[in-house]
Amino acid sequence: MVKSFVSLLFALFLLIFASQNMDMARVHFVFGPPVEMPLILIISGAVVCGFLLAHINTLARRALRKRRKDGF
Repeated sequence: MVKSFVSLLFALFLLIFASQNMDMARVHFVFGPPVEMPLILIISGAVVCGFLLAHINTLARRALRKRRKDGF
């Protein structure tokens, strides 16, 4: 019950946050012209990229630790 309530509260917070960040923003990539997209997509993309980098780092550390433990 508590977990459901916290999940609902978190979803409501994300909905309010997303509705407040619908302004268009210009993104300059390395190649090509700048692209305009909603700010919430930029923020979401940054969060996903950060999560993926942290996950890859964790996997690499585990593999390195396992190799050291196995004696390679």
